[in-house]
Amino acid sequence: MNSNPIKKPCQILNLTRFFHFLIFLSFSNFLFAQEISASLIEPKNTISILTSPEFSGRGYVENGMGKSADFIADQFDKIGLEKINSSYFQEFTMPINIIKDAALKINNQKLRYGIDFIVKPNSKSISFHENPNYIFDPLDFENALKSENALIDFIQRDMLAQNSKNVVFPPHHFEVDSLNQYYKNWPSFYRPEENRNRAIFFFTKEKLTASLSQVQDSISEFFIDGKYFSNDLKINDYKIETEFQNNFKAKNVIGKIEGTNKDSLIVITAHYDHLGKVGDVYFPGASDNASGVAFLLELAKYYKKNLPKYSLVFIAFAAEEAGLLGSTYFVENPLVDLSKIKFLLNFDIMGAGEDGIQIVNSSIFTKEFELLNQINSKQNLVKQIKKRGEACNSDHCPFYEKGVPSYFVYTLGGPGHYHDIFDKGESLNLAEFEDLQKLFVEFINQF
Repeated sequence: MNSNPIKKPCQILNLTRFFHFLIFLSFSNFLFAQEISASLIEPKNTISILTSPEFSGRGYVENGMGKSADFIADQFDKIGLEKINSSYFQEFTMPINIIKDAALKINNQKLRYGIDFIVKPNSKSISFHENPNYIFDPLDFENALKSENALIDFIQRDMLAQNSKNVVFPPHHFEVDSLNQYYKNWPSFYRPEENRNRAIFFFTKEKLTASLSQVQDSISEFFIDGKYFSNDLKINDYKIETEFQNNFKAKNVIGKIEGTNKDSLIVITAHYDHLGKVGDVYFPGASDNASGVAFLLELAKYYKKNLPKYSLVFIAFAAEEAGLLGSTYFVENPLVDLSKIKFLLNFDIMGAGEDGIQIVNSSIFTKEFELLNQINSKQNLVKQIKKRGEACNSDHCPFYEKGVPSYFVYTLGGPGHYHDIFDKGESLNLAEFEDLQKLFVEFINQF
């Protein structure tokens, strides 16, 4: 048999048509992908802007939070949202300890902020003092907790040994979770006068997760990647520069769309602030929560073109990362009647979704949870909607505590960057962004 037989004209014609079909199918798929991609251009652009160096991590230096609020207000204006009391802003003041800069050099190696070390957010300013090191013994600490007398003896020895020295906590993980917390919090027991000219160095095997503080303590503490610990540790240089502000000015951003039923409201929220900038290093906060702001803006655009049944209020909160301060201020000084809110949807961390979503308070408000699942089952939008109980971990909480029915929605999946410098726009796939819009548009419409 000939391995390369001559094909008949009809066979050639059929093959030609088949190849044309494959080309058409490929081109159609390309166009479909481009259409999907095009629909994500605006939210991606929002995330890109909010996570850019210009916004300095949307925090407390270089007017990062103020620039972010102005940008969102400008978007509200372009969309055509109504102002409340002739302004998009609700201003308030708050206490905050600002970590402006920090540096650390160990064993002649300069460490990188956000990668190799971070600073405890309630730290005070300090400059280098060449003190001897006191290396805390975690095993001795664990044994001391077995009896009251042993603990008293340990405290006495520890208080004497650490005096006038830099305190070093080696990386250690206890099998009992509570011991890990005691270990991590032990430096807070050292008296203010003892901390005047020394720093505390806590080495950890855990991920370096930054945070904020509304107070400034007497402690100057570094959290350091455990790989830099050694028994012959040499601390060559360090500094922390902080500024405590008791009345830092911040502002919530609020807009409204009047619905056909003006007697009731549905409120849609997302916090826009993040952790800011330390020295030259900023925290982009793409997933947390530029993605939530982008989601809120896309819902606002949709409902400006499609009149909602109930009036909608959109709120981008400031200072969530510092302790839900913007949302707390709002419920204490409401610009709308809280009793008229039928439901509140708070979106925080909306950059993934390939593993579904989780909803805080869904075990409380079960009727609404059933509605979401019915919509999802009918339209096959997301992989799963996981139920969760109460948790005061985002801006829904102050409303819920005032009796407002509330959900906190966040996506599951993604790279898992949280409160670190790697939470960048390019790390988000926005896998279910559009399907989640469809889900919650339908949810709001059926409410």
